[in-house]
Amino acid sequence: MKGIIIAFSREEDGKNVKRALERNGYENLILCTSPSQALQEAALMEEGILICSVRLKDMHCSGLREYLPPAVELLVIGTEARLSECPPDMMTVAAPVRVFELVNTVRMMMGEKTSNVRGRKTRNGEDEKAVRQAKRLLMERNRLTEEAAHRYLQKRSMETGRTMGETARMVLLLYEND
Repeated sequence: MKGIIIAFSREEDGKNVKRALERNGYENLILCTSPSQALQEAALMEEGILICSVRLKDMHCSGLREYLPPAVELLVIGTEARLSECPPDMMTVAAPVRVFELVNTVRMMMGEKTSNVRGRKTRNGEDEKAVRQAKRLLMERNRLTEEAAHRYLQKRSMETGRTMGETARMVLLLYEND
């Protein structure tokens, strides 16, 4: 089972993120206030997500990512100005955080299905269009480069056993309420 670690230097910021996720059905969330705590918890996980701010007490998010186990992904929350400090391939959500955007990003990263997203198994024009739209959405919403958005869709496709088109449509469905 995938877990979620929330790490913010200001405990109140972490509690706000935790409450938002709990209200949307997530349980057993781990709250940390230091990078060392977060890394200890991440080492115990088979896979999951670490949600953090751009800067923790004594470590930047890019440094934190270097020490994470490979199966634990990083989601960074911060203001547009702060997020500009992050590498372009890092998954981000801009503050002030809109709860549905946070929840949809977490759902997407967790690989959760929101509906039966099945399409054709062959790559066709519809699949190509969905992949382009999903990449554009990931680039806009999560400040990813086109290459990073493509890699993200590829990785999710391989992990879930879906085609790129199916994965792209899942991403688009998650964000259609915007």
